[in-house]
Amino acid sequence: MEDTKITANLPNLQIEILRRELPEEDAEAMTIHLRAAPSFEAVARAMMPALSAATMMNPMAAWMRAVEIAWQPWFQAMGYPTLADWSEGED
Repeated sequence: MEDTKITANLPNLQIEILRRELPEEDAEAMTIHLRAAPSFEAVARAMMPALSAATMMNPMAAWMRAVEIAWQPWFQAMGYPTLADWSEGED
């Protein structure tokens, strides 16, 4: 089987996932490369206002919020509600 490579280009962040077989070890490997420009620190600073302290204590919630932030322009363009829209109705 050939190597499989998937790339995603987000604002200031490039993600590359590479899957390959290791026949000599009867295994397969997957590597994930993240490249931030200008830096990971700059990306984190940009995302920090949207991530609360409670979210940072829960890695899965932080990942879900980061994905929502990244996809937010597409969600809005397609008319899908965001988590912010749902939480506005709660009191």
